[in-house]
Amino acid sequence: MLIHWVIGNGASRRDVDIDKLQGVKYGCNAIYRDYWTDYLFSKDKPITFEIYRSGAWKDRRVSVQSYWRNDSEFRPIQNHISLWSHQRWFKNEDFTDTGTMAIRQASHNAMKYLGDKKHGGVEIHMVGFDFDKTNIYSNTSCYHEGGRWGITHSFLDTFEMFPEMTYVQHGTMTDVLKETDNVILYR
Repeated sequence: MLIHWVIGNGASRRDVDIDKLQGVKYGCNAIYRDYWTDYLFSKDKPITFEIYRSGAWKDRRVSVQSYWRNDSEFRPIQNHISLWSHQRWFKNEDFTDTGTMAIRQASHNAMKYLGDKKHGGVEIHMVGFDFDKTNIYSNTSCYHEGGRWGITHSFLDTFEMFPEMTYVQHGTMTDVLKETDNVILYR
């Protein structure tokens, strides 16, 4: 089984050693401070510029909100990263959340392995998506106390955009996710 790991920054991720996860890894925002992921997504200006200044964009695929592309500090690296608006599945949602962009990229990439008998198929596993205002980076640089509450419509739309994909939620299964046919709870 090929696994694409989409990694949020909710408190449930705290005890997961990301380095030990086998498969393609898609991380959000400040995860780069602690772990290397194949893909890194950021939205808000402070963390986007922190990633830029750290040089993390040099050794992985980084995708950022298109809104910052014309900022003078950002221009030197704009040819080394991708913009959300350049993705075919983007649907003009430049102000959606980072987790949505990460899970959509993972879904898009994983689709080519759907039904692949050689590898036993493919699944998208979601870690650190708690949807309860917890964030392991709260009160650190670029982060205020708490986090984002709830699930965005854009995040949920992803499951409808890729109905043949199986998504596996690690941690708490919210009521909204329970109603989604292609999302199961990890056991």
